[in-house]
Amino acid sequence: MANSNILTTMQMKLKHLANSSTLPKVQVTTQQIPSSQNNLHTLLGINSTTSFDDLYLKQSNTEYVKKYEVFETTEDILALSVTWHRMRSSLSHKINMIAPDNRPTKLTDSVLFREMIQEDKDRADIIRDYYSKKLMVITLREQRISKFRKDLSTFVHGDNKVVKEEMMPLIYRLPEFYEYDMGFDEMFRDLNKQFEHQPKLTIGGDSITLTPLRKFIVKLRTSKFTEYWLKDVENKAYKIEIPIENKLNHLWEHFFEQDSIPLTGYLKHMERDGINYFHLKNWEIDFTQT
Repeated sequence: MANSNILTTMQMKLKHLANSSTLPKVQVTTQQIPSSQNNLHTLLGINSTTSFDDLYLKQSNTEYVKKYEVFETTEDILALSVTWHRMRSSLSHKINMIAPDNRPTKLTDSVLFREMIQEDKDRADIIRDYYSKKLMVITLREQRISKFRKDLSTFVHGDNKVVKEEMMPLIYRLPEFYEYDMGFDEMFRDLNKQFEHQPKLTIGGDSITLTPLRKFIVKLRTSKFTEYWLKDVENKAYKIEIPIENKLNHLWEHFFEQDSIPLTGYLKHMERDGINYFHLKNWEIDFTQT
């Protein structure tokens, strides 16, 4: 009886986790920007310790303000971003590469020029070449080009030492985007990338057994969540999104470490750059099959 009660409690918690995995909606409003720097900080909700990433990702052009400041550097600006990305990775693993008071706060800080190594320059070239080819394929397929990809194309095919300030957030995140895209490409290498279009499908009372593949941390402007990827016996991919702050993540992580998971829920057929997969929503674990 005790085991039954524990199982029932876990079922209720995981059902709550599945139903709360939808990303929150954010309402954005605009206000007139005060001239005072202190008032500007108050309006944006930042302080003197706000990181470059947080600051730039909160900014946006409006119909009243356009920014055309251009930076000219002696090194490839993307290589500087790769250097910073490498330094952040080392610091996250508690490798003290540099004194805290000399750590970079923007892509043009002199410390990045001093810390840059040849491997950073080589990796920048690889990233630029990867996205140049990816964008070419997208264009040849006559796919819709988003504003982000238009900006990305402008950057990767432009002067790597002369960039507009408005490009800085994209350049700052590009090494991170590249790691995600490489992991995504590798994961789909042996999966069924194209299958018959099924706009909507509810699993219903029957569960489907899926095999966990890998997970990715995704950071957007207003949210941060984990993408969990699984596959079925036909090598079709399934994605589940769960916000990082969900307090029940540890329960799902326990099952994601197993060889297989029986799930029920709502399936939505998705397509990304010619790759097909299912987005699994309102899902539940079928404990009768565990």
